[in-house]
Amino acid sequence: MSSARHVIVLGIDGLRPDMVSEKAMPTLAALQARGAHSLEHRTVFPSETRGALTALVCGARPETTGVLGNEFHTRDRKGAVTRTQTIHDWHEAEARLPGGIVTATGLAEVLRKAGKRLAVVTSGGQGSMTALSWGGRAHGDVAFNVMHPAIGHPHDLAAAIEQAHGVPPAGLEKEDVAAAVDVFTRTIWPARRPEAAILWLTAVDGASHRHGLGAPAMLASMAACDAALARLLEWRSALPERDDVAILVTSDHGHASIGAFADVDGALARAGVPLTGVTCSGARAPAFWLERPDDRRLAALVEALRATSWAGALFTRPAVPGDIEGRIAGTLSTALTGAAHPRSADLVVQLDGSEDANGHGWPGVVFCAAGNYDTPLGGGVHGGMHPRELRALLVGEGAGLRPTQAASRTGIQDVAPTLLHLLGVAPPATMTGRILHELLDDGGPPAAPRTETLQATTAGWATTLTLTTVAGAVYVDGADRAGGDRPPARRRDDLVVATAA
Repeated sequence: MSSARHVIVLGIDGLRPDMVSEKAMPTLAALQARGAHSLEHRTVFPSETRGALTALVCGARPETTGVLGNEFHTRDRKGAVTRTQTIHDWHEAEARLPGGIVTATGLAEVLRKAGKRLAVVTSGGQGSMTALSWGGRAHGDVAFNVMHPAIGHPHDLAAAIEQAHGVPPAGLEKEDVAAAVDVFTRTIWPARRPEAAILWLTAVDGASHRHGLGAPAMLASMAACDAALARLLEWRSALPERDDVAILVTSDHGHASIGAFADVDGALARAGVPLTGVTCSGARAPAFWLERPDDRRLAALVEALRATSWAGALFTRPAVPGDIEGRIAGTLSTALTGAAHPRSADLVVQLDGSEDANGHGWPGVVFCAAGNYDTPLGGGVHGGMHPRELRALLVGEGAGLRPTQAASRTGIQDVAPTLLHLLGVAPPATMTGRILHELLDDGGPPAAPRTETLQATTAGWATTLTLTTVAGAVYVDGADRAGGDRPPARRRDDLVVATAA
């Protein structure tokens, strides 16, 4: 059995794997070349950070975890929205939602029952630390955020970190990925030597949103994360127990560039579709919750969306559980997306996109809903099922891992069960991700992947979804619409965000 005494996950939020190169990230590129490397790693849908991070620590897709992205609506009271940006959002939702905000077992609880410890260090917003360490505070686990130190725990170690690393009470003014790694290596490791640790760096995601893919400031954020990885690898090399430590480097989603904004509410109003009793969320994958079941209302929404230039694949709840098609003609079942939790939406829209390149030459241009989104035209965006959003990174080396390149499929939901396997801990029943034996030193090749494209058609419109199955595990490769002429991919030199570095 592959084994390690310690497993460290270094996350680089929003890093697209195709942007890793010897020039942009030499340390990571070298690790890819010599280590255990998944060539086809995927995130979950919705491809948003907090839902993806919950999938990471729970080893399951949103259909099991119940965290349906950064923000989602529920039917527990009219117009209720569940947010995950702050620690207060998580605890408010925990008290309000039936079954709590997370409806699956996470790493903190599994490791505690096995007599092992988890440590989490993050460099950006509050939500990432809270998602990754959910349930750990009550068990005495360590969590610290260099920009929001007040939410760290336990208090004695958090105070020691503030003093040793010069973190002011209000936190560092700017994200410092090197500081996050130093907090772990210099203070948390000597104090606790946790069996599992997650270091989450959010600089690339923020720079992608603000400056656009390939912009100088975005490339600088990649270089900073690469330097942080170099610090971590150098630290491990100096450890007496270095041969017992495995390091996994991953990302939670990719990015596409915003080519245009879609006015969802305006389009429905112009079509005469009343929104009374309908709650809609925006961003990359608009979703609609109906206050009460109403197929006529649902069909009217679908028809109005099909008349727009920006609607892509459409998904509705199936009339009969297990159906591939949704209850409205021309839509596929929401269950196929991996996000069909009881609290999920009645209708989900994948906004259209293309393989056009932005002004820096990076492919993947999409529509984004205008409401509640502050990323500028040309800025990076994620949340939908465009292949550029779904592709993520997974590479590692160390105890229990073998040098190999796996070309089937792996997913963010596979990280936790693989981590537990390396530590010799059995995963709980809610961890539906698979152990990635093909990356382990005692594993063989995975089962042959089977890729299929499903389609639902009506009146010249088709929703398509491409899925790949490996050893019974399903991965979403992308969704699209069929029908109508599409221009060939081209470079969009207008899509450069004009902001200061």
